[in-house]
Amino acid sequence: MKTNNNKGFTLIELIMVIVILGILAAVAVPKFFSITTEAHTKNKQAVVGNIRSGLQLFAANKLVKTGTRSFPAVNDAFLDSVLDEIPDGWTPTYAAVTDTVTYDADGTKYLYDGAGSFTAAP
Repeated sequence: MKTNNNKGFTLIELIMVIVILGILAAVAVPKFFSITTEAHTKNKQAVVGNIRSGLQLFAANKLVKTGTRSFPAVNDAFLDSVLDEIPDGWTPTYAAVTDTVTYDADGTKYLYDGAGSFTAAP
């Protein structure tokens, strides 16, 4: 008596696996993109917070040393005064009236006026 001992998967089984993987990918990919967008936003918020904290620390150090609370001057590379290094993905532009720091990932600009104000550009 001859037995038919086929080993392997049928075409239907393979198609079902491909369909299930496609459905899982369709669900996972949008989640991945929202997570990366959220990570960029959180990174931007963290760097802005660090710059603001650095400005306040700079002013506090000036107060202790000189008795006068002051902030770094405009057009004087203020980021070098308040941070150890400029974070990747951020581009400073120093000008006569207002310094600008741009977050390269989305083009958001932040302005520094020399009086401790570091705010998003309108």
